[in-house]
This record gives sequence, structure tokens and C-alpha cells, in this order.
Amino acid sequence: MIAGRITPKWIWTGMVLNLGLWLMLHLPAYLGLIPHYLQAEGGLRTAALSIAYALALVLNLEVAREYLNAPWLRLAWLALAGNAVFSIVRMIIESTLLLNIYPGYPGSPLAGLLQHLAIVPANAFLLLGLLSMLWAYHQLGLGFTIKWRDYLAIAGIFALLAALLWFRQGLSEARSPFVAARILQQSGLDYASFAAAVSLILTGSLTRWEVASWLLTLRFLTLYTLMRGVLVLMQALFSFDVAGSQ
Repeated sequence: MIAGRITPKWIWTGMVLNLGLWLMLHLPAYLGLIPHYLQAEGGLRTAALSIAYALALVLNLEVAREYLNAPWLRLAWLALAGNAVFSIVRMIIESTLLLNIYPGYPGSPLAGLLQHLAIVPANAFLLLGLLSMLWAYHQLGLGFTIKWRDYLAIAGIFALLAALLWFRQGLSEARSPFVAARILQQSGLDYASFAAAVSLILTGSLTRWEVASWLLTLRFLTLYTLMRGVLVLMQALFSFDVAGSQ
């Protein structure tokens, strides 16, 4: 099984190698020493993330096979595998290498539509996986210990979602000629926010039962989801500032 061969050491080595290669391309260009090879940087990003999501896909499928007699946990890991599949599709759609095939494609309304056609199912599968896991633990009678700081964090998540709804006219697809793109972008943010909230509830359960490795994963997942929401909100606020100054 590949799960037994991919150790945390291998993962950290891959991350460091990816960062090192990216810095070798980006820093000299940033300092003006060499031209800025955007397609090379984009190709490196696409390749590294696609490999990471492909490994996640394989690992999730392997774990799912171990829960043949636990349907809800099996569904959870299959849903996380679905998230990995659509994440790979998203990486391909966002690749700057497509400039060689379709000049002007990145940043176009079509690119935005296709991007969110991948993001929404990816986030939906993530939410489904976390909800299935939450229900499976509930059926096992593990119980959930949610502390006051967790309630504050969940309130902060939904405050962030409310801010994104309020400033939705500043979102990247707010002026897209495709109505579907505008709806999909907001739906993707909704799914991501709910996924972050569910992961916090799961964190409370795993803290009680001291499942250290999965607990760390959920914390990183929550942080990653929140950072995406914060960055989208900052972009929306910046769009409003630019529009107001014109």
C-alpha cells in the first residue's frame, strides 16, 4: 500500500523542494536579475499541487477500502477523494500553461466560470466528507466537546461569510457575463465556510480522544479554509476601494 510508503518525512521533503524551486525562479526575477518567467512558475505550481492532490486521492481511496463495514466512514473518505479529483481539475483549469493553447484565457470570464465549476464540487465533497465523519463519530457515541473558543471561532467563520455576502459585488466573478459564475462563486464560499465550522466541531471530538495526527490535519484544514475566505474578502474590499476612487 502506498500509504505505508508516504511518510511525513517524504511530504516535508517534497514541500521544501517545491518551495526551493519556486524561490529559485521567483526571487531573481523579483530582484530584476532575470526575466519573470510566469509560465515556468505557473507550471511548477500546477505540477506540485497536482501531484499533492493525486497522492491525497490515492491515500483517501486506500483508507476508504479499510472501512467496508463502516458505511459512513467509507463515504467520508470517498468524498475526500472526490475533493482531490476536482482539485486536480481546478489546478489544470488555472494553469498558466494554457496560455500556449488559448491566448488571453487566464483571467477571462470563461476561465472564471470553469474555475468555479471545479471549486464548487470540490468544496461540496469536502463538506460531505466532514459531515459523514461527524455523523459516524456520533453513531459511535463518542460525543463532542466544544469549548468556548470553538464557539468564538465558529462565530468568526460565519461573520466572515456574512462579510463576503455583504461585499459580494467586489468578488472576482461579480461582473461576470455568466450568471452561473456569480452563483457558483458564492456557493463555493458557502460550502467552504460550513466545512471549516464542521472541522472545528470534529476537532473538539478528536481532542477528547487524542487522535493527534487527524487532529493536526483538521486544524490545518480549518486554517487553510479560513485563509482562503480572508483573501477573497480582502480582494473584494480592494475592488470596492478601487471602484470608489474612480
